[in-house]
Amino acid sequence: MKTANRSSEAIRNWVPLAAVAAGIVFVIAFVLGLPPDRTIVASALAAIMVFSGFFFRSFGKDSDTYRKKSDSV
Repeated sequence: MKTANRSSEAIRNWVPLAAVAAGIVFVIAFVLGLPPDRTIVASALAAIMVFSGFFFRSFGKDSDTYRKKSDSV
């Protein structure tokens, strides 16, 4: 993956997963009967945590530059 294209690639790939995480938290909080303000805050925090984790992971090392481990003992 090219360095200049990593941020747009991450946004396109990880925003849907962040939305799914927020939706899961929203449903669980709604079932538990939490107040609406806490439900919204919890959903937003879950989405931010998931997106930021994947976003920063996209700026890590490329898989082809990882050192190959040998299977020998």
